[in-house]
Amino acid sequence: MLNQYNQLVNPAPIVIWVGASLRRYEFQLHPIPIVYLERPGVYIFCSRAINGNWNAIYVGETDNFSRRLTNELATHHRWKSIRAAGATHICTLHVPGHDSLRLQIETDLRHSLNPPCNRQ
Repeated sequence: MLNQYNQLVNPAPIVIWVGASLRRYEFQLHPIPIVYLERPGVYIFCSRAINGNWNAIYVGETDNFSRRLTNELATHHRWKSIRAAGATHICTLHVPGHDSLRLQIETDLRHSLNPPCNRQ
């Protein structure tokens, strides 16, 4: 979050997620709901596990966090199952550039994390 002087205030906690490729990705952690900026990236709906780690519930990608995770959150195609699975937070990773990189990261994480709400 930025203050009126564009200085970082209370930076979001970082959660490390590891893909099937063993690549480590640093995501910012935010409670649901939160207002996001118009940035492209990968997101993970998650909840805290009993052991203190985070459980991935759904992994997705978007060209606009604000549209997907703020304005249209309630109409997300898996929102009901995500909430029923106990999602309390969203992890986000800003991924500038072409959508192919976002899709590559999303696929890498889905194959590793096997989130229940990504299953058909």
